[in-house]
Amino acid sequence: MKINLPASIHECKPDQLVKWLMLAEVIKEKQNDELFQMLDFQCQLISIFSGMKVNKVKQLAIEDVQRLSGHLTRMIANYNYAEPLGEVTVNGQRYVFEKDFRLISTGQIIDLKLIEDIASDPCKAVAICYIEEDMDYCQEDSKGRIINPNENRYKIFKQHFPGDEFLNFFGF
Repeated sequence: MKINLPASIHECKPDQLVKWLMLAEVIKEKQNDELFQMLDFQCQLISIFSGMKVNKVKQLAIEDVQRLSGHLTRMIANYNYAEPLGEVTVNGQRYVFEKDFRLISTGQIIDLKLIEDIASDPCKAVAICYIEEDMDYCQEDSKGRIINPNENRYKIFKQHFPGDEFLNFFGF
């Protein structure tokens, strides 16, 4: 069975990292080191970062589960928070995040406040805060049409936003 896992936090997708953070909180609360729960945790961890269903992961040999989850655990443990760079390049387009919230637009503030549960879909906040370089938030053309809608950035960021910048942004 071929399993693709990220080699670094940078390669992780935002959805994977959010699921990991939620799983880590649940496991931390249980504080039970029984082998079954540890194996279940390892299978869930592999599922999150590989995209495979947990039941499919459970079909792997125990040595493979332990090896793969060990890789992921080391990857996560080696991550060091840093202030977000405030810029990313995705698919050749540079996006910029204004870290001084006094300088962001009122529209951005309103749209951020309209997100009911950022944890359920964090890419919404990222798509509001990271704007195409040399453009304004929801910039309009001469006919009043938005030329850089949030939905376009959202779709791109959901698949390609760098994981390390994502964690740094949410830690900011």
